[in-house]
Amino acid sequence: MQRGNYVALLISALALAVAIYGVLERRGAARRSERLRLSTLIADLDGLYYEQLASPDGLAPGDFADGINSRRELMSMQALALLPAFRKEVTSAELRVLAYALNRAGYPSESDRVWLGAIAVAAGEGPTQTLFARRGYGYFLFNCGRLDDARGQMRVAVESATSDEDSQVKAIETLKCWAVEEFRTVPPSRAAADELLTEARQLADQIRAPRLRKQMHQDLDELTEPTAADALRNGDGRG
Repeated sequence: MQRGNYVALLISALALAVAIYGVLERRGAARRSERLRLSTLIADLDGLYYEQLASPDGLAPGDFADGINSRRELMSMQALALLPAFRKEVTSAELRVLAYALNRAGYPSESDRVWLGAIAVAAGEGPTQTLFARRGYGYFLFNCGRLDDARGQMRVAVESATSDEDSQVKAIETLKCWAVEEFRTVPPSRAAADELLTEARQLADQIRAPRLRKQMHQDLDELTEPTAADALRNGDGRG
């Protein structure tokens, strides 16, 4: 083969390599753009929760809540459509936000699937993420009226806590919120709630830091007031 042919072949090979690189780079850029879009949607959905809390309606039905829910529905559907492409990259925290938003927007079946996805992802992230995912799913199940399933998830959440004090505080908070959910059932499961609060106090007794131990007991004692349990609403399902 003549030298000129070698040069032509080399130029063609280089041109092909550059073209392939360009295609791959464009695909990568598109994927990064879509991932950023998903992250932005989920962050905006999380922001809607706090916007609704600050609205005149709060989390209760009303004109403000309806307007926020319309935006929530649009964004959650967009995020749900993007989700399959990033199953291996999305975090349990992101999935918890999306699951909550879907349920608030009126899509409980889709929310249920995303909650299960959050639990699966959390299992590979650590005990804290597992506790949050299980607890959030428990809230969701209580709101759906699936009481036995909800209790099972709450129990797994409590048992996910490790022996360090920060984790134990999260377990105490979970037991407290679980007790509130028992008060909110119809009819109220007051005996079950009392048992959960007793268990929470036993955990609080094991906290070594005096100030933190006192704070945990104060928080738990507030739930023993006659009207406190009915006034509290912890079942927002955000984990």
